[in-house]
Amino acid sequence: MTLTQSDYYPWTYYIFFVNNDVIKDVGELRQWIVEEREQLSQHVTDNVIRQWRRRLRGCVDTDGGQFEHSL
Repeated sequence: MTLTQSDYYPWTYYIFFVNNDVIKDVGELRQWIVEEREQLSQHVTDNVIRQWRRRLRGCVDTDGGQFEHSL
């Protein structure tokens, strides 16, 4: 388990939908991400922050060691 942002819901969500949509170029991808981000609810953002804090606590509690088992 890691603390990187790519492990959290919004990026997983984006990857799922990008892989299922036809995106022609980087500009279209950028526009798609902006539009999708605007549609994310505060509830989703709050959940992502809550998960991140939980992982941070696990990391601190193990002095930076493996913490998957402690969550």
